[in-house]
Amino acid sequence: MTEQFIREGKEIEYKKSESKLSKSFWETYSSFSNSKGGIIYLGVSEEKEGIKVTGVKDVEKILKDLANQTNDSTFTNLNNIKDEDIKIKEEEGLTYIEIYIPEAEAQYKPVYIRGNINNSFLRRNESDHKMTANEIRRYLRDANPINDSMLLDHFTIEHLDISTIRTYKEISQDRNPEMPILEMDNLEFLKKCGALGIDKNTGEHKLKKGALLFFGTEASILSVYPNYHLDYRNRTDATAETRWIDRVSSGEIGNKEMNLFNFYNTVLEKLVNTVFDKFQLNDNTKQRESTKADVETALREALANVLIHADYEDNTTVKIEAFKNHYVFSNPGEMLVTKEEFARGGETVARNSTIVTLFRNAGYNERAGSGGMKIFQVATKNKFRMPEIQSNEGKTVLKLWKIDLVDSYTDLNDQEKTIMRYIEKNSIVSMKEVQNLDGLTEYLAKKYIKTLMEKGLVIKHGGSRSTRYALKLDGSELIANLEHNIRNMQDYIVDSNR
Repeated sequence: MTEQFIREGKEIEYKKSESKLSKSFWETYSSFSNSKGGIIYLGVSEEKEGIKVTGVKDVEKILKDLANQTNDSTFTNLNNIKDEDIKIKEEEGLTYIEIYIPEAEAQYKPVYIRGNINNSFLRRNESDHKMTANEIRRYLRDANPINDSMLLDHFTIEHLDISTIRTYKEISQDRNPEMPILEMDNLEFLKKCGALGIDKNTGEHKLKKGALLFFGTEASILSVYPNYHLDYRNRTDATAETRWIDRVSSGEIGNKEMNLFNFYNTVLEKLVNTVFDKFQLNDNTKQRESTKADVETALREALANVLIHADYEDNTTVKIEAFKNHYVFSNPGEMLVTKEEFARGGETVARNSTIVTLFRNAGYNERAGSGGMKIFQVATKNKFRMPEIQSNEGKTVLKLWKIDLVDSYTDLNDQEKTIMRYIEKNSIVSMKEVQNLDGLTEYLAKKYIKTLMEKGLVIKHGGSRSTRYALKLDGSELIANLEHNIRNMQDYIVDSNR
């Protein structure tokens, strides 16, 4: 059977490699390993008339060269190809090789070649690009994410904002009434809460970098993190003229030092004020329930998440934006877990373990790795459009919605919305079912289904009479829906056994 090749793209690459591995093979090997993975075809060429199998003359030699170089630590720092990832295929008497290269784990990045870390590549669109020095440094930080636990020389309590420490102590005392926290002097308290560490060489207590971000004065923070910048903008009623109606930003003259603690508390209050009380019908009780508390829960988790997982060594702003129907949380630094792991919850990989500890001590985030799960649970429970996550090019963007999926698309007409809601309710539907909806004919049903597919909102399954249509969901949405269905089943079983 002839293989259905697709054009080269972010995860597909063709190499002629008739008699030997081409130089560019290794650049793609590096770029796929450092990006989202991909497949390299050897003995296949992309030409003007299409994809053509040209064949590999000496398969054994190429496989031997591949094994030798991937296992040569002086050539590449990681063998990222397993035997099962290599497939020998044939078409019209010509042999070609399919090689799957997975994304490397963060601890091994950047994957480089020719024994030089400067030969590290990233995949952008359909080509390989050599990493910049900043990108290499970013990957090295992510490979060993303990940066914020490093101890600072020549920094004392004078570099911290005393009013921040006082407020944090009061919160900690309320959470731990049996402990004499308010009686402790500030230095003793900072040792107790994990803001200070012991220098193994001198035995001296020193401030951790993460604690400086959390408690520090802005001037002190900028002396260690010169690109430090936090920004919140309320765009709920913004126009082309105003751009935003309220803003909180580090670097501006104000009454508070905009360290992480103060920024979190100031911005959370403003975010909560953008949430208006809405009601939805509970499917089980048939009673109207407020969504306000749930939205606030999601906002707390998202705000803590964006500050905890930001790469403060990078030169990109931590940005939070509130819009009429959604919120956008953006931070420098790619996710150190997959989208599915974030949505499912569980143990997380902390980029800033000191900041995690300080947030948790204040009760701002609970069990490690539960924040993403709570965010998706809120969306599922309230029938909001599922959160959207993008994590690439050194940045992570999380978009939270407070309206449902259909209403979030402002360019849909009434008939398209009717079809979308029906598919959303029934998961997968036939064309005949769509035609039977009020106000639709066979012609209109086909027309609008085609339009929804072109917009990337609906996908087709099967063919001919077995054709069915479903909403297009990404991996994190699928995980969230599955978790929701499992919880509903568990609740049903518990209720049935009462």
